Amino acid sequence: MTSVGYQQMRRQRANLDHLIWRAVDALLFVIVLGLVVTVSCQALSRLTGASVPWTEELSRFLFIWTAFLGMATGFRRGEHPSITFLIDALPGWARVVSRYLTAVSTTVLFAIIGWHAVGLLMQQMDFGETSPVLGIGMWIATVPVILGSVLATAGCLIEVLGKTEARQGGTGVASLNRESGP
Repeated sequence: MTSVGYQQMRRQRANLDHLIWRAVDALLFVIVLGLVVTVSCQALSRLTGASVPWTEELSRFLFIWTAFLGMATGFRRGEHPSITFLIDALPGWARVVSRYLTAVSTTVLFAIIGWHAVGLLMQQMDFGETSPVLGIGMWIATVPVILGSVLATAGCLIEVLGKTEARQGGTGVASLNRESGP
């Protein structure tokens, strides 16, 4: 493959990556907005003495979506909670090993979570489980667990590989995305 073809392929990969994460951000915005409206409706209805029962269940569903998509976004940006004082004390080569060990551990963890979530999703669909108040399929609360697991794994790997390529002077997906904006 020529250098030009390779650079074009990398740019297309970066554009796809950018598009996916922009869609996730947009979806998160809509979900958080829905969560704010639902919780506000719930609070106002309780103040008036006429509690609306569906708001609690809907806010729970929206919160699950927010938690898992937000977690994936955090892993993508490298902004997940971490305690680094021990890693900062390590020599340079051990920090690199630690970064890759973190990526492998994250991948294994989310593979396990995703695998079990797929099993739960299949069970919910087979039995036709529905939520008590809204009457919608319970699988709607399980989809973000699967989606978040896949995206968190991908985000973690992209973030680690992007840092590695940036150190080597390359232009990885993460660094190309940083060049093209948030």
